Amino acid sequence: MSPFLTQQNCEKTKQDYRCELRLFGQWVGKGVREVTALDIIAFRRSLEERGCKPITVAKKLAVLRSFYRFLHEAFNVPNPALCVRLPRVTDDSTRAVLTLQEANRFLTVIDTSTVIGKRDLAMMSMLAVLGLRTIEVSRCNVEDIHDVEGCAVMRVKGKGGRIADAKIRDDVHTAIKAYLSTRVIQDTREPLFLAIGNLARGRICPKTIQERVRHYFRTAGIQKPRLSAHSLRHTAALLTLSVGKADLLSVQRMLRHTDPKVTLTYLRALDFLKDNAVDRNPISLPPQA
Repeated sequence: MSPFLTQQNCEKTKQDYRCELRLFGQWVGKGVREVTALDIIAFRRSLEERGCKPITVAKKLAVLRSFYRFLHEAFNVPNPALCVRLPRVTDDSTRAVLTLQEANRFLTVIDTSTVIGKRDLAMMSMLAVLGLRTIEVSRCNVEDIHDVEGCAVMRVKGKGGRIADAKIRDDVHTAIKAYLSTRVIQDTREPLFLAIGNLARGRICPKTIQERVRHYFRTAGIQKPRLSAHSLRHTAALLTLSVGKADLLSVQRMLRHTDPKVTLTYLRALDFLKDNAVDRNPISLPPQA
């Protein structure tokens, strides 16, 4: 397993793959070379019988396919996952997003008279304005913020270990500096955001950021199905496209998508709502009492 994990660039990916492979190993109870295609098919069936969603099953099987492809290419181990199909994953539903008014209210309810409030406003603005992921906010160090030709820039450690620069808007940069002014920075390699509390120590974790997002959703009275911390990234994309009138390529760069097709899904979701055939249905409802 070690050579396979070593080639993964992202530490979180290594941890996820290690966990998935261990779970499969415990389930199958066989050595790596003894596993057959029927074993993997039976594993898929067991996941489905336990009620796992198709996307969850697909992710677990994808890890096995990647693992056995590596073993086959590196050590000539027969690949039992070669003929195993992944379940079809479809999701035509629109993503949960905030309106412009809701997004502004979400940020306004944060009490910046406290250190926690200053920290949270900086984090929430990075999610909702810059469109960062929670894991990316958690990974940031103080030294990742630098100046390029008079513009504040953040070095973002993204998916798959990819590193890219993201421009920090002036008001977001002001919020970050307001939080950092409450700390004594001894080493620029320190985490940009710290956990705060009696038992909290060191870098804030993604789960804590997600909980803070949910806290401010509740405080702002925003209740929508499927709303999550990642919805702020979707919100940043859609509002920048629809209200900000930014072009697709600019939003792709903002979100650091390697494939424009990923960014295009945001625009399609917007077009689906703004220009839908249901609005042209000539049937009328009778007046309501």
